[in-house]
Amino acid sequence: MNFKRFLGAALCSVFLISQAVFATPDAEYEKMEQILNYAANLYIDDSVTSSDIWDGAVKKIIENNPELANELIKAAFQSLDDYSEFYTAEEYKLFNRNMNHIVYGIGVIIQQMDDYVTVMTVLEDGAAQKAGVMEGDQIVKVDGVDVKGESVDKVQDLVVGELGTEVTVTFLRDGREITYTMQRGEVKGETAAYTVLKGDVAYLRIVNFSADTDKEVAKILDKLDEEKITKIILDLRDNPGGYLDSAVNIASFFVPEGVIVSTVYRSEWENENFYSKLKNPKYELAVLVNENTASASEVLASAIQDSGVGILIGNKTYGKGVIQQMFEIWDGCAFKITTGKYFTRNGKDINGIGIKPDEDIYNTTRKIDLSNYKVFDYVNKPSVGVNSENTAAAKERLRILGYYQGIVDDYFDNALFESISDFQEENGLFPYGVLDISTQKKIQEVFKELDEKVDNQLIRAYGYFGGKANELY
Repeated sequence: MNFKRFLGAALCSVFLISQAVFATPDAEYEKMEQILNYAANLYIDDSVTSSDIWDGAVKKIIENNPELANELIKAAFQSLDDYSEFYTAEEYKLFNRNMNHIVYGIGVIIQQMDDYVTVMTVLEDGAAQKAGVMEGDQIVKVDGVDVKGESVDKVQDLVVGELGTEVTVTFLRDGREITYTMQRGEVKGETAAYTVLKGDVAYLRIVNFSADTDKEVAKILDKLDEEKITKIILDLRDNPGGYLDSAVNIASFFVPEGVIVSTVYRSEWENENFYSKLKNPKYELAVLVNENTASASEVLASAIQDSGVGILIGNKTYGKGVIQQMFEIWDGCAFKITTGKYFTRNGKDINGIGIKPDEDIYNTTRKIDLSNYKVFDYVNKPSVGVNSENTAAAKERLRILGYYQGIVDDYFDNALFESISDFQEENGLFPYGVLDISTQKKIQEVFKELDEKVDNQLIRAYGYFGGKANELY
């Protein structure tokens, strides 16, 4: 929404109310332009233009409705492109706070996906993992507050709080709302993590590029060097980007000497080429990308692809080839605005286009593999206070189905009693909290219909280095 369109809609509701119900925003805007041009030509003072009338109208609206000032200026920045944004003082403080490396939250990495902020990664040993939150869960409410359409910063601000306090988050999963109450804990700000797979292949995931991500990756590479590991699966899927300098520094660990990326600004004197000085690259790379690999992560991916030091596997990337800078202004407010664009090592403009991987591979789903879970014996009927294999089997399944939060073990606790009662009530069974044979069968029936993701992209990357799919899990 821009100033003129906002004003056009407001004024047309007065002058053209009988037609407003049927008019489109563009039609309303054109109509207002015609009216104000006509008025300017008729007005007694021939120095007054239609632009003067627009300006006067905006001032008048703000005088009468001062709370609209921020909305108008936000709309002005939003009209520029998808990335420019104005922040109030409170929003800017929130933005800076969210850049902090240590917060007290539930242990998830989130990203804006359409109308919902969505869980992209569930961090190991965090409250979310212990509760049963899953990748792809969409955040619907936080402590009862509807957050549909809210920004990542807003949702994170609601989720993050004081250490040890509780937060209740409602997620949307497969069309069903699931609510978890979790205790906030320390969430470390690491943005890179690795593991070593069979065959001396390292799996390195970078979730975003903070100011210290390059230092984190450097430490990981030192450890891999000690183990003499040179084959790396670099996972940049769902990485929204971040600091360009951090991505450039990481690229210099992998990419042979030459240009990493070129930046172009409005003023030519600001243009810059970023170089790698690496003479003998020692790592072989298979890079995983998808449609959410964006911005700084595309800089790194393109440099690896263009230099031939590795291959890209997955899906075409997002295509964000522009650069934003943040400017703090009066009263603590700030704005982020697009000031430049970048070109890849080989001079490609990927903005709005994305990077095509060397191997275009899609992940798929399949019915859940029941062999990975404990089995019901359909004989014993445990209840509160009993230890049983059936109890562990129920906890595993009900946790994934969103009914149970807590540790998966053999002990039948009160939390499982409540979870079974809820499941029974929702599935037409008598809700008395006993894990009877009918309930075991119903849980198994519902559970086996679930879909699980088959990570064909990771399987292919591992296969690129000679690994076998059954050795991944």
